[in-house]
Amino acid sequence: MARQALLDAPERQAEEIRPADVATGSDDRRLVILVVVASAVALVLAGGAAAALGRLHARHTAAQAPVVSAPLLTVDPPDGTAGVRPDARIMVLANRGSFASITVADAAGHQLTGTMGPFAHSWQSTGILPFDAQFTITAQVLGVRKHGAVVQTSSFSTVHPAGLLKPTITPGDGQTVGVGAPIVFRFKAPVANKAAVLQAIDVTMSNPVPAAWRWFGARELHYRPQQYWPTGEKVAVNARLANLDVGNNVWGEANHSVAFIIGDAHVSTVDTDAHVMTVTVNGTPVRSLPMSAGRDKYPTMGGVHIVLDKSQHVVMDSETVGIPRNSPDGYREDVYWNVAITNGGEYVHAAPWSTGAQGSRNVSHGCVNLSTSDATWFYNFSLPGDVVQVVGSPRGPSDDAGVVDWKIPWEQWTQST
Repeated sequence: MARQALLDAPERQAEEIRPADVATGSDDRRLVILVVVASAVALVLAGGAAAALGRLHARHTAAQAPVVSAPLLTVDPPDGTAGVRPDARIMVLANRGSFASITVADAAGHQLTGTMGPFAHSWQSTGILPFDAQFTITAQVLGVRKHGAVVQTSSFSTVHPAGLLKPTITPGDGQTVGVGAPIVFRFKAPVANKAAVLQAIDVTMSNPVPAAWRWFGARELHYRPQQYWPTGEKVAVNARLANLDVGNNVWGEANHSVAFIIGDAHVSTVDTDAHVMTVTVNGTPVRSLPMSAGRDKYPTMGGVHIVLDKSQHVVMDSETVGIPRNSPDGYREDVYWNVAITNGGEYVHAAPWSTGAQGSRNVSHGCVNLSTSDATWFYNFSLPGDVVQVVGSPRGPSDDAGVVDWKIPWEQWTQST
């Protein structure tokens, strides 16, 4: 009956299409219709069979394909990775089974600390990785074999830095310093990412005043207030430099902190024309010291100096400042009660050989000469960061460490960060 329906339907369709051309009941007409319908049925059956064979072939192919299982462990960083950052986290995941133990150790046996995840399926390191170290991960996994644990290893190495910051910081921790003292960081390696360093350093003050950082090249960073520090100010510096990436594979090796106090305002004025140094404490004059400054050929540097350090005895040699020792201006002297006010060799010091000129003439090679008694008093009086201002000199300030911080106007100072 179904076959008859398949045959009858095309016949009726054909009769509807061409009723005027085919006589009802014609044998030729029926034969043509039968051939057409049979061909159509054959095509339908053939297509179905092909589809069925395709599905069967696909199932057979899938059954024959090898099953690829996940590795036993997933390790980050992968085995053999070099240059792992110190702030990276080492992660180990058990894709099957659970951990009986995990150790991450260097060649000397020093192990990294870490925490195990729920059900002992994962482990993650804690803390900071050391520089320039090779580590081996050893994991024992249970539940993979019927008996015993499966042991797998992986290795990685950490960053080998091109340089470490290792700053020298002044003032030192616990110091009492003068009102002109800048905070100075001098780094052992150059800093490419200066913004990262600035973001890592905090300065707190008991009596906050306007202050700002300024870079002097890639290795030196200074911080000073707009005006001199207030007397009694307590300043704390916290530098979070440990493992800080400052560019070009240079890293901070440790955090640093210092705290210091600003002492009384010691401000001394060296008048090269009057040949007198006037010393004040918190604005009140306490001493007027006859002195001799640099002669015309070697004038004392003008401007605001700060006391850098003190030495009871210094051998002063003219060759260190480019003057041959055997020349008419050459010298080599044992000098006492020395207060350094530049890195370039200018001191306030005892000069018993020039007492006849002190108070009347400038005869030195640039230093401020005092009598032995006055120099001894000033030596004991002085603090690092005290202010010594030289007026009347024809020579201007340079980029020497003793004068550079206070020669730069505040508006210019704040343009460099």
